[in-house]
Parts: sequence; C-alpha cells; structure tokens
Amino acid sequence: MRRREFLRNCLAKAAVGGSLFSVQSIRGSEESTKLNIDPDKFSETAYQQFIPGKRTCSESILMAGCEALRLKSEVVPNIALGLAGGVGLQGEICGVLTGCSLVISLAAAQIENDYAKKKMLTLQAVGRVHSAFKKQFGKTDCRSLCGLDLTTPEGRKKLEEGVKEQTCAKYVQVGSALLAKELQNLRPL
Repeated sequence: MRRREFLRNCLAKAAVGGSLFSVQSIRGSEESTKLNIDPDKFSETAYQQFIPGKRTCSESILMAGCEALRLKSEVVPNIALGLAGGVGLQGEICGVLTGCSLVISLAAAQIENDYAKKKMLTLQAVGRVHSAFKKQFGKTDCRSLCGLDLTTPEGRKKLEEGVKEQTCAKYVQVGSALLAKELQNLRPL
C-alpha cells in the first residue's frame, strides 16, 4: 500500500507541474475503496465556506470536496472562482454543479489510473449528480435558479443582499449532499 500512495503522490504532483497538490491517502487499505464521508459534515463544511466564509458556490463545493479527499493545494479554491455565477456571472451552469464536477474528477483520479476508465467513471458520476440536481430543482442554470441577471450591478447587489443566503445556500447544501453520496459510492471501473 505504501508504494501505491507514493505513486499517487508523485502522479498528482507531476500532473500539475510540481508541488501544487499534496495528496494523502483517502483509504485505509487497497481492498477498501469506499470514501468515508459524513454527508452532514460535508454539507456543513460547504455551507460554512459559502455563507460565513463569503466564498462562491463553486469554491465552497471544491473546498469541502478537497477537505474530504484530503487534498491540499495552493490553487484551491482559486481555480474554481471563475465558475461562479454560471461561469463568469453569465448565468449558465450553476457553480454548485461545476464545483461538484471538479471534485469528482479529482476523486476519480485518486482511485483509477487507466485514462479511459477514469474518464468514464468521472463522466458517469458527474452525470448522476447533474441529473439528481435537475430532478430536484427542475433546472441547472444559475440565472433560473437564483432568478437574477448577475451581469448587472443590480443583480449582483440583490445576490449579496439576501438571494445568496435565502436561495443559493440551499443549492450548495443539496449539491454537497449529492456529491457526498456520489463520492461514497465511487469505485474503480
């Protein structure tokens, strides 16, 4: 098992050009590939980053995910910042979902080395989270979910004056719960 952890660390560092990521083992043994994630704690961590922590939805999900995966990086949460507000405030795909996609990609990379299998594992898991989110809320675009045009100063002001806490926080909590469930069930193909 030590050899495998060492290789994971080396691959993670090499993949990002050096020491941007520090990877710790997320499993106790090679036979055990199930992540031990408390969905309530995971959701609370994401919420604390989002509202009291004043992070964006995509950053909050990524930060909670990296904590659960025991990944540390100087690029987190900054790498997710541009995904907020439906990718650059354009109102497209909700930042909760883009944050979930990043976390699932990182988790799949930790448990699957074969690229084709890792790709399929990632795409299937992201698809399940997206479908469950859409089933629950009927849509996945930021503009429809929050009811604001974030390209305008008025829209951004309304977001900060209450929509973020009253509306978007529930998307962070539900999305993080969906992500936690998916991470618990993520297995190599």
